[in-house]
Amino acid sequence: MGLLSRMAASSSVSGQRASAGTPSYGMIPALGSVASASGALISQATAMTVSAVYACVNRLATDLARCSPYLYHHAEDGSKERDKDHPLNALFTRPNRQQTWFEFDRQMWTAYLLRGNAYAAIRRDGRGNPVELIPINPDAVMVLEAGDGAIFYNVNRIGLWQIAMLADFPVAIASEDMFHLRDLTFNSLVGVSNIGLARDSIGLTMALEQQASRWIANGARPSTWLKTGKVLTDNAAKRLKTQFDDLHAGYQNTGKTVVLEDGIEPVALQLTSVDLQFIEQRKMQPEDICRFFGVPPHKVGVGSDTRGASQNLAAQDQDYVNSAITQRVVAFEQRFAWTFGLDAEDIFVERDLSQLLRADVMTRANVSRLNILSGKTTQNEERLADGMAPMPGGDRLMMPTNMAAEGSNVSGQAPDGAGKPASGTVGAGGAGTGGTAATDQNAVDTPPQN
Repeated sequence: MGLLSRMAASSSVSGQRASAGTPSYGMIPALGSVASASGALISQATAMTVSAVYACVNRLATDLARCSPYLYHHAEDGSKERDKDHPLNALFTRPNRQQTWFEFDRQMWTAYLLRGNAYAAIRRDGRGNPVELIPINPDAVMVLEAGDGAIFYNVNRIGLWQIAMLADFPVAIASEDMFHLRDLTFNSLVGVSNIGLARDSIGLTMALEQQASRWIANGARPSTWLKTGKVLTDNAAKRLKTQFDDLHAGYQNTGKTVVLEDGIEPVALQLTSVDLQFIEQRKMQPEDICRFFGVPPHKVGVGSDTRGASQNLAAQDQDYVNSAITQRVVAFEQRFAWTFGLDAEDIFVERDLSQLLRADVMTRANVSRLNILSGKTTQNEERLADGMAPMPGGDRLMMPTNMAAEGSNVSGQAPDGAGKPASGTVGAGGAGTGGTAATDQNAVDTPPQN
């Protein structure tokens, strides 16, 4: 669809074609918040103040952004080759005039992890080639459904930079000009907000944090009664309470001396058994949040042993990539190829996961050695993988002797059916190497005569 036709289609969505609007923010109002069962208000900003949410989102978004995307096409021999001439390659270096690819990608993944949706408007040149990807906060997007099945994205411009970047776009942007990465969805159009699903778990964690903070603000002590056998006037009671709080409440007043008058005695209230479970509740909540994001707890420092149950770091990293990274990478690769029509060009995109699976030096050295000795890779291929320059003669595949076919130069044996050497001696070229042999076949079994 050309630029003019897309703009015309976008403008018509406000007419008879528009039939419904689906909020892209799922369970949380745009630029607002929703109350959890604990009473805490949940939004993007408040959710990220919870250490477990921040750790999960930051860990996943950073690791996913580290997996650089590359374009490939299938070679005639069935292997894959880098496609360096496609115009999309420029976006993987400079997606827009303000961000690097890492900055852009991490912002997109953060929106995806929090809201279940990540949006980027596609700016094109006169030929229709994409030249910029402009990230949009999912709070500012409303997905519109037209009567004929067409999808449009109504974008509320937030900030002067976004207003300038989207100045040439209509209010309702056609789906052809929007990269939309969605998570789990119930209606095929909009992903469900993760923080909306986890609002009660996040809200409980926030409530526990606030309760702990209030305890510290009150000197980390239970509430206290002031006891006396006399009847106090209202003014006297207020005065004594104010004086006691000024000297008693707050961690900065810990250790100060309180002087009471006229037989007044302080009586501290004891914690109940429920109160004593407070610390255990705080320990349990981060693990619950990790389950919502699919992050192994040890990856974000949750649990008594932050290394996890296994001491094998390589196995832990592989499990993390399998359980938390791979499915999100696949979602990006397929959506990116679908949005830009790469299938029609026999081109596909893959993200490089090698950085996440990079083992320690000794493990990498042993793996390289095995690859070379087994004939899987050459010395130069292994050197390039470690960022080293190729060496002369390093492009030859080595073959283990015990794996070579009979009759090859490697084995040093003649193939089946070659017979015995005619003169009882090996030719100059060795067995099976084309050496000269005598023509008298009877000499094979006849001992030499003196």
